[in-house]
Amino acid sequence: MIKMKKIIFLCCMLVGVVFHSQSKQEKVRTLISLSGAFKLSKDVEKDVISRYKHKYTNVPDHVWTSLEPRINIDNLINDVINIYESKFTEKEIEELLVFYKSDLGKKLIQNSPAIMTEIQTATSNWGMNVNNLINNDLEAKGYLTSPPPPANPPAPMRSN
Repeated sequence: MIKMKKIIFLCCMLVGVVFHSQSKQEKVRTLISLSGAFKLSKDVEKDVISRYKHKYTNVPDHVWTSLEPRINIDNLINDVINIYESKFTEKEIEELLVFYKSDLGKKLIQNSPAIMTEIQTATSNWGMNVNNLINNDLEAKGYLTSPPPPANPPAPMRSN
């Protein structure tokens, strides 16, 4: 039991040394990479060019070749890193790294796309239900007529 506690303590110390040897920016980069919140990939640059090539088929290849080096995902990645750095302290970033490396963190990452899809569907369904509820209620009460009544009824005319 004591040996196991020593091993766990040493592992925690090692993780702490690794975290503290990285700069805050490197920790954020690792966090972003682990969390899956933002794909850090040079492939994005090629995908962007590919989409434009597909859209503008009349443009010769040499034009795309000259554009490719100027499309730099690193600028966006640095902006995203700065956003994370502005929202979280270094200690919070370290805690998030520990979480995303845990089994629960990995499960969250794995299930996030499906969760987001289900949330979008539920939100859309809820919105349609609310829309139907309001429209049906207003129609039943006579507020939805064709043509609709004026928003501000005109003031009655005075007779002299």
